[in-house]
Amino acid sequence: MADLILTGYIAAYVLYALTLLTCLVGRNRLSRFLSLAALALNGWVLAGIGVISGQTPVFEAFGGLLFSAFLLGILGTFSYTPGEKDRQVRAWVWMGVLLLFTVTLFFPKEPPPFQHHHSCIWVVFFHGFRCVALSLGLFSAVHFVQFRREPMRKRVNNPTFKKGRNFLLLSALAFLCGEYSGIIWCQRGWGDFWHWNGAFFQSTLIILCLMFAFHIPGKNPRSDDIRSVIAIMVPLLMLTVKIVKGLMA
Repeated sequence: MADLILTGYIAAYVLYALTLLTCLVGRNRLSRFLSLAALALNGWVLAGIGVISGQTPVFEAFGGLLFSAFLLGILGTFSYTPGEKDRQVRAWVWMGVLLLFTVTLFFPKEPPPFQHHHSCIWVVFFHGFRCVALSLGLFSAVHFVQFRREPMRKRVNNPTFKKGRNFLLLSALAFLCGEYSGIIWCQRGWGDFWHWNGAFFQSTLIILCLMFAFHIPGKNPRSDDIRSVIAIMVPLLMLTVKIVKGLMA
């Protein structure tokens, strides 16, 4: 089973790369077919990790990043209609998926050992919502990247900017749901005992970045430019935290 997981992982990586290539050359039908095949293999790998380990594949870096890539791939496959601008955004989405897969190259590609506390629903929610927040944040970021690349972009009610902002809001909601789940987990595990540590500092940085992305004052073009830059930084910060935790595990 472990060999099948590795084979599926490599095949999904290759298919996502081919999806990006066909998207860049404008072969939309072929790109969609390849993305569906890549998603199927990605889902197969996640299911294999879950079956072997007996736990949801959201805890360790390898499974968690593959889960985020799977969700991002679903958004990239089903959230668009054919069109030149949408094709450019889809290309950025597949680059984001490949980024996540590339990061997984540096982590062990095997199911983690079973840990008793991973069966707690609040622990699953904590890690799962963070993976969801990362995928939604990356999907938001690709819209802001496209917004900044538009040479004559519409400054008022820009649809690309609005879609990026809406998905960033969903990302913030998912992250806060994860934090609330973590509060319940800690309350049940340690009661009222609390002390400041690196994990709380990392969460605080992400929340502050989200606050800045939504609350930069002004409705002028400069404010939108600053918001878009901060919004692009948010999922990159989430990914950095995920990598650091994975390396320290």
